Amino acid sequence: MKKLIIILCFSFFAAGLFAQEQGEIRLMAGGDYRLTIKEVGTFVGAEYFFADKFSLAPTFTVWFPEVGNSFNLNADLRYYLTEGISQVYLLAGYSNYWINLQPGNPGVNQTRAGANFGAGAFIRATEQFGFITEFKMQSQNSRWPVLRVGAVLRLN
Repeated sequence: MKKLIIILCFSFFAAGLFAQEQGEIRLMAGGDYRLTIKEVGTFVGAEYFFADKFSLAPTFTVWFPEVGNSFNLNADLRYYLTEGISQVYLLAGYSNYWINLQPGNPGVNQTRAGANFGAGAFIRATEQFGFITEFKMQSQNSRWPVLRVGAVLRLN
């Protein structure tokens, strides 16, 4: 798990350095909610616009199950349908889910890879700050729907 966090931090740092020269980058943080099983999580992520109307958005979610722990890593490709104050997009991407249903850290960790797809919207509040809302289906774990709400900070 520590290796994964270090790799994610390095990836976000490297993407930030590259993005400052090539395109817009946004940082995101907020909450996720699994509608089917009523589980809450928190996420952090970044979004990098590599072409007109296309962006790559990796995010990392920590879920808070009643017993054990679980994490989710998403790497989504977004296509923006609209521009302006309210920006609507479609997304598709890769998702990896780690789960341990034992109390504390011991137990068997399971890894479940899959895909996700959905739609979302970015609503700009100021030039540098906005909000995000997103609804997506994740293919692992019986296709759980996830609702995401968060804040976004534009870096450049």
